[in-house]
Amino acid sequence: MASMLVNPFRTRLAPTPPGDGESEGEGPPQAGDFTHRAAVLVRVPAGAEEATAREQWARCGLLFSPLEAAGDDATAVYWVEVRLQGSRWGALTEAERRVTAALAGRVSAHIADATLLEPEVTPTVVSTWHMHRKTDWGPGWWRSRAAQLWVQVGAADVHRRVRLDGPGTREEALAALQRGPDVGGVHFDENLHDVRPGIASAHAVRPQDPAPWQTRALGLPGMAVGAVAMLFGWMLAGLGLGWQMALAPLLVVGAWWVGPWLADRERHSGVVVWLCGLAVVGGTGLCGFMIRVVSAALGGVDVRAVVVMLCGLPVLRGCLYALRQSWFSRNAATVLSLAVLPLAWVLPWMGRLVQGIYLTVCLGIPLSAVNVDALWTYLAGVKPTALCIAALLCGLAALGWCRHFYWITGSRTYYLAVFGTFTVVMMVVAVLVGLSSATNGADRTVAQAVAGQDPSPFFGISARRVCVRPLDAANTAVQPGPLPTGYPVVAFDVTGDETWLWDYRRATASADLAKGALRVRTDQVVTQPAARGARTCPPL
Repeated sequence: MASMLVNPFRTRLAPTPPGDGESEGEGPPQAGDFTHRAAVLVRVPAGAEEATAREQWARCGLLFSPLEAAGDDATAVYWVEVRLQGSRWGALTEAERRVTAALAGRVSAHIADATLLEPEVTPTVVSTWHMHRKTDWGPGWWRSRAAQLWVQVGAADVHRRVRLDGPGTREEALAALQRGPDVGGVHFDENLHDVRPGIASAHAVRPQDPAPWQTRALGLPGMAVGAVAMLFGWMLAGLGLGWQMALAPLLVVGAWWVGPWLADRERHSGVVVWLCGLAVVGGTGLCGFMIRVVSAALGGVDVRAVVVMLCGLPVLRGCLYALRQSWFSRNAATVLSLAVLPLAWVLPWMGRLVQGIYLTVCLGIPLSAVNVDALWTYLAGVKPTALCIAALLCGLAALGWCRHFYWITGSRTYYLAVFGTFTVVMMVVAVLVGLSSATNGADRTVAQAVAGQDPSPFFGISARRVCVRPLDAANTAVQPGPLPTGYPVVAFDVTGDETWLWDYRRATASADLAKGALRVRTDQVVTQPAARGARTCPPL
């Protein structure tokens, strides 16, 4: 039975089930790209149920063929091929589920065997050989080694290359250049030119070798190595010069270990292999180093920037899994262009919301009472909008990972409803987190006012501590009164006929910060900037 299931092997490009390919029971192959093929042997009762099974499989686009030698008068055995786009883990279970789900409960089928099919033909390998000028920098060990390195890194190339089937050798590449037709450009001269192999890993030039470990499991181990290198660079930026000089050689060791992932040691010198590894390890480490340096220059060192970048890798991969072979992937250029247009309305709306929570909700002052430049309104909406988009991408990535590992096996509507609700909840939480900057800004304003400092601007909303003098104490209208004149209060930009003040003493005496808001007519008072740290105002 097992030999019937896997013999003969078929390639991915032209898969054909066992049989003559023209039998009545064969259905059309499934459309779309795929990464794995699974063969399932299914026993179905002969007669009407067999005809129903063939009809259902054909309707679902499954490729099938009867195995006459494996059945009997009462049972028919069918070979059914399922093409899968996703992980190898769980692929057999998903294939069996699709075969039985296609029958829709109308046939009492029994699965006898299942296996994953491998390509019969090894993928064709093409090696690249670059033509370069012969370089001689004179006698001496150092000069000859430097000239070799100059050639190996491509600095002596003459912009001509030849491709060979298989790994190829230097002699084969030279023969191809000498015997090949004249294509113009640089002509090969054996006295002036030579060839060097292009950068390729051992698995790329010899596919029969086991795949490198860092490419397995979706490449996550390799991503983890890059993450460790980035965190190492971030940590290195916080150490002294002595520790940096002592720990930096660890990147050199790591580069020697990572180099063979990109360059084959049998085809390239050790220096080239090491440089390839250094480009990966050193590049990611430098990113972490610069992130910490820049964040420190901007006023704070925060590891969250590194964590966000590292978390973005699986999120991006999950989004690709979710959108592949979909309407979006076929119209990505148009959809992404149209998706940017709503930001012109979303950003200012979010910005006004943030500014309104800071000024109106927290401090009790109408947003219309201050003049705010439109640019600051856009900038205020960047954080909540970005967090909202990030939450949307996280929900989409979760859907993609579940799709990749075949965890979405039932009703698509049900799972879309579940993930849709999950994504909406995450977006609401993200918006609330983004709006928390407004409450944090209000708390900072209170703390600075109590400490005798002018409050820091909040996205274009500026304020200052002033001493207020009424022009006519008896006829000054203050809501709610009385007007504080013995100590500084916070005044916001004057607009129109009214000036809004904020009394920190009245606010700190109450649980509601909005209790400190005061409104007074501009033509009835005179304001004077308060001295830094002053707790009282000069007497009237």
